[in-house]
Amino acid sequence: MTYFYKVKRTIRFIAAFFCLALTSHAQAPSKELATAVLKKNLAAAETLLAGGANPNAVIEVVPGFPTTYLVTAAGSGSLDLVKLLLKHKAQVNQPDGFKVTALMAAAAKGNKAIVDLLLASGADAKAKDDEGKDALAMAKEGGNPEVVALLEKAK
Repeated sequence: MTYFYKVKRTIRFIAAFFCLALTSHAQAPSKELATAVLKKNLAAAETLLAGGANPNAVIEVVPGFPTTYLVTAAGSGSLDLVKLLLKHKAQVNQPDGFKVTALMAAAAKGNKAIVDLLLASGADAKAKDDEGKDALAMAKEGGNPEVVALLEKAK
């Protein structure tokens, strides 16, 4: 082998290594943020978001079912996490893989405080999921009359 061939091969190897390292580093914050959101670990989520983790990244809490951090936080009833994600520019109307939004998730769980916050942040009360249900329909199924009344006013 010639000297130039060895140098060229070495440079390609180094470039491939750095690409792999950067790709794995870019994915790590998403997995770590998913863990923080699922465990309702506000301090860890704040650190990751402040460090540049994408609050709008699509995650799979259950394999094959893509969702968002905001839908996950709203569905779990974590008002502080919802506030934090919104503060870091989470898109309030970003749907999951089934077109469910954070407002729908909060409404289905009957969480008035989160529904109120999401509406105040510009959530679309008229958005519909894959089954044609909106947040009001989900609130009615959830059985919380305060959330139903709140969403009826928003329409």
